[in-house]
Amino acid sequence: MHDLSTTIVAVATPPGRGGVGCVRISGAAALDICPRLFESAVEKLSPPKPGAPARFGRFLTREGRPLDHGYVVVFPRGASFTGELTVELWTHGSPAVLAELIAGSVAAGALPAGPGEFTYRAVCNGRLDLTRAEAVRDLVEARTLYQARVAYAQADGALCRRLQPLSEQLEEWIARGEAAVEFVDESETHLPPGQLRHAIESARVCCGELLDGFRTGRVVRDGATLAMIGLPNVGKSSLFNRLLARDRAIVTDRAGTTRDTLEEDLSLGGIPVRLIDTAGLREVTGDVESEGVRRAERAREEADLVLLVLDGSRQLEPLELEALERSAAAAARTLVAVNKCDLPAAGEPVPHALRVSALTGDGVGGLREELRRKLVGTGPVEDPIITSTRHASALDETVAALERAAKAAEEGLSEELLLEDLREAMRHLGTITGEFTDEALYDRIFSTFCIGK
Repeated sequence: MHDLSTTIVAVATPPGRGGVGCVRISGAAALDICPRLFESAVEKLSPPKPGAPARFGRFLTREGRPLDHGYVVVFPRGASFTGELTVELWTHGSPAVLAELIAGSVAAGALPAGPGEFTYRAVCNGRLDLTRAEAVRDLVEARTLYQARVAYAQADGALCRRLQPLSEQLEEWIARGEAAVEFVDESETHLPPGQLRHAIESARVCCGELLDGFRTGRVVRDGATLAMIGLPNVGKSSLFNRLLARDRAIVTDRAGTTRDTLEEDLSLGGIPVRLIDTAGLREVTGDVESEGVRRAERAREEADLVLLVLDGSRQLEPLELEALERSAAAAARTLVAVNKCDLPAAGEPVPHALRVSALTGDGVGGLREELRRKLVGTGPVEDPIITSTRHASALDETVAALERAAKAAEEGLSEELLLEDLREAMRHLGTITGEFTDEALYDRIFSTFCIGK
């Protein structure tokens, strides 16, 4: 990241052509750079004032020639996204126009912004805490409306609000512990063991409740993979197309039509899912078919959820019975669907299997609901608070430190030792919001942002 005293510039709209493009300049020299790039239609070369309405005019090349027309908006220090004086140039979304304005800004003294550098400055200037900054990235990358809603709640401070009472509670007991150590001869400053154990347990329970929702939160944030497996001609590709609501996989009566994995994105009630259609599981001899079956096996092993598709219009074959046994052993991540329920049933019913018809669509709605239930649980799914692996890891470390503190209190160890455990819990908790975070962690987090945000 650049020195905060510098002025940075980047395109803040997505790459490519568009109706509108935005160049963002943030830093103390933003207003000095503006007249080199913009000529007001009302006051020639007069810099716009912070807080004034958007001003219409024309943008200029580095040689001072007219380039485009549009608006300039100035955000005063303390009222912009970064907390710094910021100027935004709103042009037509031509990559050539935007590139020239970036080059002109750099020629006038700005530095090209790195990934996430505007958001990094917002954190450094107190406009955001680290949890909200990370949620900004998640909001930009949201693929479904549900993901966007969850990311917005995070960006609006949902996690920070949940952590604040816990942080304040730890801070209070640390302060009381330090007083007990400092004034060891004063009995009234000693930590009351019963109350302390209750406070530590309360904090541990709070962390546990947050962690309980992490499995759902991870799936909401990162999505899940769903592998469809089964013998040839059971209708996997037809069901694949039905779930996607479009013809994506080639469907024929010939066994072995699908020889490689086919992947597409699917939304299950807002949960992003990578749907994988695999080659039919069977005994093969050719190199191509062998590779297809091997990839199907690998997809099954690596997927978050496996959908075993059977043909309900015939007796189950030995390979299917074997697959059912494997599914029972991995019931938490496997769902069984008996396809072709529009045809007369043959053989014994398969316990706990869903009956569907890829041809008519019967039962497919229930299958979608059951797939979502397997991924995020039963009942209404509340917006999860913990969606980041980094946050979950920090909470795990916080719980471990609290458990050590509880053990120290129970064993009657010195208040100095107990206090160190509480401080460690506080440090781990602080890494979530950025209160206790080093520059190396900042660099890792903001390197995952796009340039311009």
